[in-house]
Amino acid sequence: MSTATERMEVRVSPEDKTLFLEAARLSHESASKFVVRAARDAAREVVEREQTTTVPAAFFDAMIESLEEPAEPVEELSSAVRKHRSIVKKR
Repeated sequence: MSTATERMEVRVSPEDKTLFLEAARLSHESASKFVVRAARDAAREVVEREQTTTVPAAFFDAMIESLEEPAEPVEELSSAVRKHRSIVKKR
């Protein structure tokens, strides 16, 4: 882990400060280390939760199966490609 060189300041209620100090004492950590660790853990949890998509196994299996099947040709797209090829000449 990198050396802590940045500083953040927060305002907390007297009740929260008392709670944080007691939790730090019980954890045998300084208040600063306790608050930083707790905030880091919470931040990692939020980031992981927001960057992960969980779906039921049956949905996942159906999705993978559909991706493995060859696509059906779409006439409109095929027509557009033919038109493009007739307009744009190969060099």
